[in-house]
Amino acid sequence: MKLRKGKIVPREDGKRIEEFVGVETTGTESVSVARMLAPPGWSEPAHTPEFDEVVIVLKGELTLVVERKRQVIGEGEMGLVPRGQRVVYRNDGQGACDYYSVCAPAFRVELAHIEEAAEEPEENRVTVQVAHPQGKRFAKQVTDLAERFLAKLELTGSELSISLVGDHAIRRLNRTWRKKDKATDVLSFPAGDLPKGTPGPRQLGDVVISLDTAKRQAKEYERTLEAEVARYLAHGLLHLLGYDHERPRDAQKMARTEEELLGESGMVGDAVAPRARKLMT
Repeated sequence: MKLRKGKIVPREDGKRIEEFVGVETTGTESVSVARMLAPPGWSEPAHTPEFDEVVIVLKGELTLVVERKRQVIGEGEMGLVPRGQRVVYRNDGQGACDYYSVCAPAFRVELAHIEEAAEEPEENRVTVQVAHPQGKRFAKQVTDLAERFLAKLELTGSELSISLVGDHAIRRLNRTWRKKDKATDVLSFPAGDLPKGTPGPRQLGDVVISLDTAKRQAKEYERTLEAEVARYLAHGLLHLLGYDHERPRDAQKMARTEEELLGESGMVGDAVAPRARKLMT
């Protein structure tokens, strides 16, 4: 049979659902097909369905958080949510998301196992800018590392920007902002405090890492380049959060937190240890 028009399913959250095939329309229990229009900012409570669901995005972006892993399905793309996995559907984009949903067996409320609405912790956002020939291969690793550091620091709803550059670029920044005409390992530029009630994520600021310096230092101290970059990231992030190492007590606090993030001594810890040994002799 040709299906030209479906049945509109009433909703109170601003989302439009038009079911073409399913229990409510054709009495089909094996599969359901519906067209969705989700407004920007829309989300629904988590659920763990007893059906497989395929989504086909026609326009906009649909965010799927499956077992706490976030994926964005863009225009012309498809996504699969296997049955038995906890999922949250959201529209984090700026415009409406128009997509089709295909469920097998057919969608039924009693099979969706929708959880009671609860306030989900806001996700952190990490962006990585690459301005170094070797930076591209580090982008994902640095993103994952930053997300892990933010989680360890129990931060939510925060936005962090990271730039992977060379010595020339970081020297220029160091000269402009710190009046030091030399390359360095890492620079931090805190975003500052926004007015209370400002919408959106909490802006932490920018961490700029020199991969050229990281390569030299890693070779000198017999560390991997990945480990060296991790040290810079932990150090720069803590500076954004107000940590300092000018005074001994502040340095000890920052050294401990670096070690918690890295699982080993970090930049401040390595600097504090020789000083402590000198005082003991």
